[in-house]
Amino acid sequence: MAASREQSQFGRHRSNTAQSTYRALPPPAPLTIGDTKVLNAWVHDVKESHSVIFNQTWWPGVAEGDFLRVLSTNSDDPEAAFLFMVPKDEVCPKPQLQISVPRPIAEVFGLRNNGEVTMTKVDKASCCADYVEFIFQDQYLGRSDMWRLGKYLSGQCIYKDQEVSFIGGIVAKIHNIYIGGEKVSSALMTTSTKAIYRSFSAKITIFIQVCRELWEFAGDGERYNEKVVHSFLPELFEKWREANTNHTVTIVLISRVFYDESEIDYAAGPLLRDGRGNWYKDFFKVITDLQVINEWKPTLVSLKNSFWDFQRDILLTHHYHRATQDASGGASAQEVRLVGRLSYAQDGPILEALNLGLNPTETHYIDRSLNLTGASTLLISPGTGYFRVSKKLLRLTTTRMLDQGFVLDLVLLTKQPLHQSPIFSFEGVDPAVAGGDYALRELKFESERMMYPLMADPLWAGDDDPAKVDARLKKTFWWEPFWISTTFWDKQMDLPFRQDRFLSRAKMHEIQMLGLLEHDVLSSIEVPYIETNSPPPEPGSIDVEERSVNFISKTDADKFDLDTFGLTFNYDTITIPETKAPSVPQRPTLEKRASNRQSLLGAGRIDTIEESPRLQIHKELPPEGPLVSEKTLSSAKRGVSPSQSSIRSEALSEKSTSSRGPSRAPSLTKGTLASKLGAPAWLFNPFRSQPSKPETTQVSASAAPSPQPEASRSQKSLAQAQASSPIRMPGPAKATLAASSQQIQPVAIKNTVAHPRSSLSRTLEDETLMPQRASYIRRSPINTPPRDDHMASKRRSGASGLVHSFPSSSSPPVALVNPTRPQGRVAYAQASLARRWQHIYPQPRYKHELKWKSVVTPGCLPLTVEHFPARAELEAAYDVFSYEFIIDPSEMRSFLVKPPIVQGSAEEQRRAWALVVMRGMAAVRLAQGFQFILKPPRARADEDKGMFRRTKSFTGDEGLDSWPGGAAEVLAMHTDPVYLSMTNEIHQISYTGEAIQVRRYVRRTAASTAFKYKCLIWPKLGEGYTELSTEFTSHGLEDYGWNRLDMLVAGYEHHFNESLRYWRTRFIVIPTAYRPHVTVGPSGELLNEEEARILGIEKLAEQFTKLRWQSPDEKFAHAPVRFLPTTLDPVRSVLDEALMDQLDTIHAQGPLRKKMRSEREIAEMPLNAIAKAMREEDGVPITLYQWHEKQYPDSFIGYDFASWLVREFRDVSTRTQATEWGLRLEEQGLFEHCRGHHKFLDGHYYYRLKGEYSVQSTPRNWFRPSTADGIMRNAYQTINPPKAPAKAPTPGRKTKKRLILSQTMVIDIDPHKRSDQAESVILHHDIIHNPATVFHFELQWIGTTPRCIEDQLRTWSRTIERYGLKLVEAYVTQICDIRERNAFQSCFPMTLAIAPPIVPDLEKRVPEGTLAVKYFEYALLDRFGFILDVEAADLYPETVDVVYSYRRAPYKYSQFVHREGVAFIQVVGGERGFLFLTNRLMGPGRMGSATKAKMPAVKAEEIRVEMAAFCMDKEELQKFYDEQIAKLRAAPEEPPPLQI
Repeated sequence: MAASREQSQFGRHRSNTAQSTYRALPPPAPLTIGDTKVLNAWVHDVKESHSVIFNQTWWPGVAEGDFLRVLSTNSDDPEAAFLFMVPKDEVCPKPQLQISVPRPIAEVFGLRNNGEVTMTKVDKASCCADYVEFIFQDQYLGRSDMWRLGKYLSGQCIYKDQEVSFIGGIVAKIHNIYIGGEKVSSALMTTSTKAIYRSFSAKITIFIQVCRELWEFAGDGERYNEKVVHSFLPELFEKWREANTNHTVTIVLISRVFYDESEIDYAAGPLLRDGRGNWYKDFFKVITDLQVINEWKPTLVSLKNSFWDFQRDILLTHHYHRATQDASGGASAQEVRLVGRLSYAQDGPILEALNLGLNPTETHYIDRSLNLTGASTLLISPGTGYFRVSKKLLRLTTTRMLDQGFVLDLVLLTKQPLHQSPIFSFEGVDPAVAGGDYALRELKFESERMMYPLMADPLWAGDDDPAKVDARLKKTFWWEPFWISTTFWDKQMDLPFRQDRFLSRAKMHEIQMLGLLEHDVLSSIEVPYIETNSPPPEPGSIDVEERSVNFISKTDADKFDLDTFGLTFNYDTITIPETKAPSVPQRPTLEKRASNRQSLLGAGRIDTIEESPRLQIHKELPPEGPLVSEKTLSSAKRGVSPSQSSIRSEALSEKSTSSRGPSRAPSLTKGTLASKLGAPAWLFNPFRSQPSKPETTQVSASAAPSPQPEASRSQKSLAQAQASSPIRMPGPAKATLAASSQQIQPVAIKNTVAHPRSSLSRTLEDETLMPQRASYIRRSPINTPPRDDHMASKRRSGASGLVHSFPSSSSPPVALVNPTRPQGRVAYAQASLARRWQHIYPQPRYKHELKWKSVVTPGCLPLTVEHFPARAELEAAYDVFSYEFIIDPSEMRSFLVKPPIVQGSAEEQRRAWALVVMRGMAAVRLAQGFQFILKPPRARADEDKGMFRRTKSFTGDEGLDSWPGGAAEVLAMHTDPVYLSMTNEIHQISYTGEAIQVRRYVRRTAASTAFKYKCLIWPKLGEGYTELSTEFTSHGLEDYGWNRLDMLVAGYEHHFNESLRYWRTRFIVIPTAYRPHVTVGPSGELLNEEEARILGIEKLAEQFTKLRWQSPDEKFAHAPVRFLPTTLDPVRSVLDEALMDQLDTIHAQGPLRKKMRSEREIAEMPLNAIAKAMREEDGVPITLYQWHEKQYPDSFIGYDFASWLVREFRDVSTRTQATEWGLRLEEQGLFEHCRGHHKFLDGHYYYRLKGEYSVQSTPRNWFRPSTADGIMRNAYQTINPPKAPAKAPTPGRKTKKRLILSQTMVIDIDPHKRSDQAESVILHHDIIHNPATVFHFELQWIGTTPRCIEDQLRTWSRTIERYGLKLVEAYVTQICDIRERNAFQSCFPMTLAIAPPIVPDLEKRVPEGTLAVKYFEYALLDRFGFILDVEAADLYPETVDVVYSYRRAPYKYSQFVHREGVAFIQVVGGERGFLFLTNRLMGPGRMGSATKAKMPAVKAEEIRVEMAAFCMDKEELQKFYDEQIAKLRAAPEEPPPLQI
C-alpha cells in the first residue's frame, strides 16, 4: 500500500543506486573567515520583522552563529557596514528572497531595495564592542535601568544611530561604538561591553567668576569678559542647538570682595576671614534660574549688562541700600562710599560656589524630575587654574563630588599655562613630620601608611580644623584635583597650536601698560644666549664660577630644545641599564630620610594615569604585593641611573631612577643635562617632593634649616645668583642634596625696576613655585581615571614595566625629572578614588582640545569600576559590618521584586528567590551611586599578580575567574557573589545556601564636620543682594539603613523610611479655567461643571483601584478607592461631623467582602423591609449632609447605598448590579434625589427615602446651633451613624482628635507586564476633596523604572483632562523653604502698598463656610486666578491634629497655585503681602506643561509682573478693598435684651 502510494505520487520507484548516489553528496564546506558573497537585498518594514531575514540556501556553508558583515556595493565608505549573526535555519517562505534588511538599518547604511550587498564572514572576537555610547533625551534613566538595558542588549548586534527599544518604548540611541579605541559602525555587544550614557536633558549650572582679571586684555587684545559673552557662551549655546539638547540651565556670577581693616565697620554684613587674615564677602548673582531657553540672545544681553553693573552693584550700590535701610540709625545716602576691591582669580569662591550647587543635587530624589537625567557644573574663569583654598572645604568638596559622581568642567579663558593646571594650594601639616620623636614617628608612620593609604595624602591626613593646628607646623601643599575636566578657551588665529613648536611667552603687566613713546622698551631688555656647557659637578665642588666652560653648537641647543619641549609619542618601556655611581658620603637630613621612606612605600604598581607632570605631595602606598624585593633593594644600594636614550624616550620616572639616597649619583639626568646646556635650574626642578610655602625670593627660600655642608654651599650659590639678579624666577625653597648640581643664574632683564605690590596683587608666579611650562599635547590614559575630558589628573605612561616596578629604597616620593613632559606618578590614594570615572572614556584626550562632548552632553557615572583595596588595607583601614537574613519564600511579600516562576523543589524555589532578591539589592545600591567591581583586564594580569592574590584572600575561595568582566555578567547565577563600591564603602552580597549575607566595609575616616558659610545672593527675581547663612555637609551612606532596605526588597518590611532616601514627587489636580468637555453623565443626564469635575476625580479613583497591588496570597479584593467630596475649605471640613463620620468609615473598612452568613436576597424583599433594613445599626448611613450652604437632612449617599447592597445581599455581587438595583428601587418609589435632578448614581449624590418609607429625625436644638469659631454644628441627630473603632482617651491630659486625611497603598504601574522587574510605587492620596480647590497625591519609589511611572502619569492626565482637570507636578515642600535646598532659587517678595483693612465683625459678614482670616488676601489671589493648594497649619482648630501621610512638616503660610500650574504663592499677610515662586517643575515635555501657546516660565513671569504692579498701585488696591467690603453681608443685629 505504501509502495503503491509512493509510486502514484512520484511516478516510478527510485532505484537503490540513485538513492545511494543522492545520499553520498557531501555537505557544503563551512565558511572560513574572509569568505564573501554578493547577494540581492530587499528592504522590509519593522512591523514584519525587527531583524535581518536571510535565506541561507543562497550561500551554502553558512552555519547558525556565524557573524556576517554586510556592505552595500555602492558604498564609498568601506566602514559603513553592519553586522548580524546568522539565526537558526528556518525555511524561508519566499524562495526568491536572498536577504532582507529592516528599514531603519537600510536608512542608516544607505541600502536600497533590490540593491546588491557584499557579505563577508568575520571573526566574532574581532567585532566585540569595548564601549558603547548611548544618548537619550527628555527622560529620567536610572542607574538600575542602565544595568538592565545593558543585560538586555548583550549578545545582540548593534549599529551606530540605532534606536534602542526597551519596556515598550524607545529609551536611547546608540551614538558611538568603540573597538580598541577606534570608532566602528557596527559591533556585537557582549556581557563585557562597557556602556557610556550621555544625557541630552540634564541640569546644568554655569558659574562665571568675576575677578580683577575679567576686565584685563588677553593676548589677542580682547577682554576676558568679552570672551565670555562674545565667544565662548555663544558657541556653547550653538553646540546645544545643533545637538538639539534640552538642558535646564542656571547661570550665576560669583565674586569675592576683600576689605581693609578700616572698611570693616562700614562694610558690615556676612563678613568672613580667610587663613591669611583678610576680610571678605562673597557675592552671587543669578542670571538664569532653572530655565530651558531656546533663544539665548536676551540672556547674553542680560549677562553683558550684569558685567557692566557688577562692580558698581557690589562695591557701591550694595552699601547704598544698606545705608538707606539703616537710615534710622543715623546713616544717610551721602555717607555711602566706594569700599572693597575684587579678588584675583586665585582667591575666588570656587569651592563655595560648587558646594552651593551640590546642595540641591544631593537631594535629587526629592521633587524627582522624570524628564531630566544627570547634572553638570561649568566654571568659567579668566585665571590660569590655580586657586588658594581651605583644606577643610577642599576635603569636603572632594568627598561630595565623589559621592555624587559629578565632575566640574573648568573653562579657562587664558592660554594654557606652563605649569600644572588646575592646581589647588592649601595650608596643612605634613602627615610624616607632625609632632613627636622622629625615630618613633618614622616607624609608626611607615607602618600606618601601609594600612591607611589616605594618611599619605596631606589633604586627607591630619586635622582639617586650622584652629587646632600649630601654625609653626603648617606648610603650603599643592594638590591637583582629579574631579576637574579642564578646557582652555583661547580661540584666536594669531598663534595656532603646533605640536613641534615651543611658544615662549611672558605676561608683564608693567610693560603691557607702557606707551610706546614713554620708554624705549626694546633697548632695555636683553636676553642672553645659552653659552655654557657645564659638566656634572664633582663631589666636593665649591663654587659655580670655578667650573669649566664649554660652548655648545646651535645643533646641540636645538636638539636640547626638542628633547625638552617636543612632543613624544613613544610610551614604551625602555630598559634602564645599571651603572655604578660615585657616592657622596653624607648622612641624609630628616627631610631626606622622610622622602626616602615615602618613596619606598609610595611607588606602587597601579597604572600610571598621570596626564601631566604633577607636583607629588602625597606619600604613596603600593596597592598590592610585597614591599620591596631583595633584588630591588640591592640595586637601589648600588645606584641605578638612566641612559641618555631612556631620558629622551620619556620613560624615566622615580621608579626607574633609584639612585637618590645617600648614594646619590648625579649622572647624566635631565637636571645635569640642563646644567650642561646652561638652562636655568627652575626649568627642571620647580616642584619638590617636600611641601613648602610659596616663596618669592631666594632669601626666604634659603631660610629653611639645613645643617648639611652641601646644602650650605647650595645656599651660597643661590645667594650669589640672587645678588646678580634684580628680577628672579622662582626657585627651590629648600636646598637639598639634589640642588648640589650647578645653579645657573636666572636671566636678568636690565634697567627695570620691580614694582612693589600688595599681597592681593601678586601674580601666580609670585605665589607659587611653578614655572611657566611649554605648551604640549597632554595625553590622558586609556581605561584609567583621567583628568581633562577624563576628569582626573592622571596619565598613562604606556608600558608597565617601569610603572609597576618595585620602588627603590632611597628615591624621594616624586622626582619630576622634566616638568614639561607628561610623566610621573599618581598617589595611590588619589588613583583609587579617581577610578570611579574609569569606564567613561574610551579614547585618550589631549590637553589643548576643547572638551565639547562633556559640556554639550554630560556623561553619567559608569556602572563599573576595577579598583579593589588590598587585604591589609581592608583589615586595617575598614570597619566591617555584616548581617544576613533567611530566604523563606512562604513569608516573603515583596512588592519590589517580581516573584520567580519556578516549578521544582523547595530548595530550587529558595535559590530562585535568592537570585531575584540579590538582584534587587544590587539594583537599589546602584541607584544610590554604587558601582560593580570588575576584574582587571587580562593584559595587566602579570603586572597585577599581587592584586589577584589579595582579591582571592578577600573573597574567600573564589579565584579571578569568578569576578564579572562586565555589568551584564553580575549575578548571572545565585552562587555568584557581587561586590559594589562607593567612595568610602564596599558591599559584598552573597548567598550561603539558606540566607543572603551582606558584608559592609566602611573606611575609617575623620568625622567630617559641617562647614558654615555666609554669603550674599541676588536671586533671579530679586532686587538686590540678600544674606544667606548655610552649611555644607557630606551626606554619606555610613548611616544609611541598609538592613531595613534589604528587608524591604526581600519582603519582610513594607514601609519606606525617611533614612532610605526614596524617590518622591508630588502631583496636584487643578480645576482648569475652561469648561469640561464632558457634560453628560453615565446615565445620560446633564451635568454642571462641578458635577463633571467630581466625576473626573472619581475616574482617577477608578484608575487607582485598578492598579492596587495585592500579594499573590491575598484572596479578597480591597474596597474601591473613594474620595469624599465637600464644598467646605480644608479648615472647615474637619469640623463637619457627617464628613468626619464618613472618614472614619473609610479608615475602618477592610477588604470588600460579603457579610458572614448573608442569606437575604433583595429580589424577594418588599420596599418597606428594604427601608427598615437600611435603618438598621449596620445599614446605610442616613444623616444630615451639607453642600454649598444647603442642608439635606435624613439623606444618604448613592455610593454608600451601593456598597450596602453588595455587602448585605446574596444576589448582588458587583457595584454594577448594585447600580441597576438602585435604579429599579428608585423607579419603584423607595427613594428620590434630594434636588430631583438625577436618577440613582453610584457616586456622591444625595438621596432620601420617599413618603411612607421616610422617618423624620428630631432636631437636637431648637435654635440654629453655632460655636465660638462660627462653624455650624449638625442640627439633627444621626439616625444610623457609621461605626468607627473607639479609642480610649489618655487620662491626665487633654488629647487632640487625630484626623488622618490621606490614604496609602502600593500600586502596580506596569499593568501590561512589559517590564522584566516588579514596577511598584507607593501612592499617598487625599481622601477629602473640594472640587473648587486642588487634589493632592504623592508617588514614592525605590528602583522602579521611571518610564513606567511617566507612562502611567500620562494615562491619568489624559483621563481627567476631559473633565476640566489638569495634572501638574508640584514641590514636595512649601515654597518658602525652597532656598534651604537650592540657594540660587528663592521666592519673590510681593509687598502690598496698602495693608488690608480691618473690618469689625468680619467673621459674621463673610459668606458661610469662608474663613475671615486673611480674607482680602485670599480674594486678591482669586482675582488673579490662584486657588488654594495647602492651608497653613495654624489655621486648623486646636482641638484636632490633622495628619497627611505625605507631608513632612506643617506649612507656615497658606499656599496657593495658579489655575495653569505655572506659579505658586504663599500668603504672608499684612503689608508683607505674598511670596511668589515660578513652578520650575513645569519644563518643556513635563506633566501639564502644555499651556496655551506659551512656555510655562513666560506665562508665570507675565502673572508676576501684572500682580506685582497691582499690589504696588495704591489707588487700584484701595478700590479693590472697597469692592470687597461692599460684597460683604450686613452685620446681624443684636437681639434686644429679654424683658420680663
